[in-house]
Amino acid sequence: MISTDYTIRAFINKQKRLNQIKLYKIVFIIILTMVFILLISFLTDENNKVNQHSYKYYKSIQITKGDTLWSIAYDHFDSKHYSNASDYVKEVKKMNNLTSDDIIAGSYIIIPYYLSEWEQREME
Repeated sequence: MISTDYTIRAFINKQKRLNQIKLYKIVFIIILTMVFILLISFLTDENNKVNQHSYKYYKSIQITKGDTLWSIAYDHFDSKHYSNASDYVKEVKKMNNLTSDDIIAGSYIIIPYYLSEWEQREME
């Protein structure tokens, strides 16, 4: 009779362990599915922002003491539309008919910038 009780308890414990393993598998699959859905959602949202068309705008800024064309470029150029700051500086110089990198504090220059449809909606 003792061996029968031991066999029954062993069987019950084995079933509990199997049920616990099944539960862990289900929880793991649910968590993995949630992570996958969040990742897909994040990537889709980022792709929508990146793939939206951008529009080029212009604005006038006043040059302050210590500004250089290069510091302005690093503050305003967009790596999606310019390969480097040098390209941005060239465009600013051309737009403002500048023949050198010298700019004067207190004067104004026109600079280009880009906004996507998503950024425009965010500003409204």
